[in-house]
Amino acid sequence: MVPSSMTAPTAPRRDDSRGGRLDLTRPDIGFSAAHFSMIEGKSERLHGHNYRVALRAWGRVGEDGTLVDFGALKNALRAECAELDERVLLPGTSDTVTVRVDGDAVEAREATRRYVFPRDDVRILPIANTTCECLAAHLLARTRARLAELPVRLEVTVEELPGQSATMGE
Repeated sequence: MVPSSMTAPTAPRRDDSRGGRLDLTRPDIGFSAAHFSMIEGKSERLHGHNYRVALRAWGRVGEDGTLVDFGALKNALRAECAELDERVLLPGTSDTVTVRVDGDAVEAREATRRYVFPRDDVRILPIANTTCECLAAHLLARTRARLAELPVRLEVTVEELPGQSATMGE
């Protein structure tokens, strides 16, 4: 499944003066995870998604006719997705959700609910909420860190359902 916001990629321009864009929208790049979000002060129930993740890169096309190696983009994005796959995602910087690690368990509390999960099943992320927008921003920052040496601008799209996605870019 290709994120609907990342439709039919166009070929990168081979004119160095104008730059180009690469689209990485492979159906095998993504992760499955459980989460709950705080929306307008109310907590959603714990639920999960089969997230799909796409990446765009903009920059100058080199003399060899390439913008950047697709392999580097795929490896970086897949590595970040693997960290989240089959986990419960919790916000580590939320004002409304308290997350506490106690030995081999993680407790998450919000106004009306308390959850306890095995530590190995959880990823506490440096985000305020586990919304699609926050997950896209998180994956953008982590992917950029892995690709710091590449002279390109990046954009990451996280799709939680067909036709429902968030895109964050540099």
